[in-house]
Amino acid sequence: MRYLIYKKLKFTLLFITLGFPLISLAEGASLQKSVQSIDSIINAYYSVISGSKGFKYDPDSDQFLHAPNAIITRFNETGEFQRHTLSEEQKFLEQPYAEGFYEVETNRVVERYGNLAHVWSTYEMRESPDSKAFMRGINSISLYFKDNRWWIASWGTQYEGKEKIPAKYLPENHLSNKASGTP
Repeated sequence: MRYLIYKKLKFTLLFITLGFPLISLAEGASLQKSVQSIDSIINAYYSVISGSKGFKYDPDSDQFLHAPNAIITRFNETGEFQRHTLSEEQKFLEQPYAEGFYEVETNRVVERYGNLAHVWSTYEMRESPDSKAFMRGINSISLYFKDNRWWIASWGTQYEGKEKIPAKYLPENHLSNKASGTP
């Protein structure tokens, strides 16, 4: 019996010793894929912040998407202005989510010249991926390509308030417009 327990313990220690580096390598490869194209980095940008009740935000994955010293600019629904670094932004996300929060992209306009790109990304905030939106807005995301990958240099967000999102960012045939009941 003692021999069997010893073998199980040995196997468990071997798995821990070899398994964790493999998991880290797999996570690293997944993160590396997320910065290889504009589409993949924007998808990762939304994915890293979205989750169900109890979701624990991963600041390291988010940091991986952003350039050093990336700047965030925000105008909230009342027009209040905020400007800070990613590390300041992350302080608001330290606790597990008390309820589901999903930022779902509904439209994307990309302009690119060489190693620079700008993305106008319309989004909705929801409690689940398929629920009705409780807020929407536009993210203005600046990117650059360096060291064989894309980096988010900065982003700004404007929540929709009295000034409605322009029609050019909300195509009429987009599914989200019908699902959320927004114009």
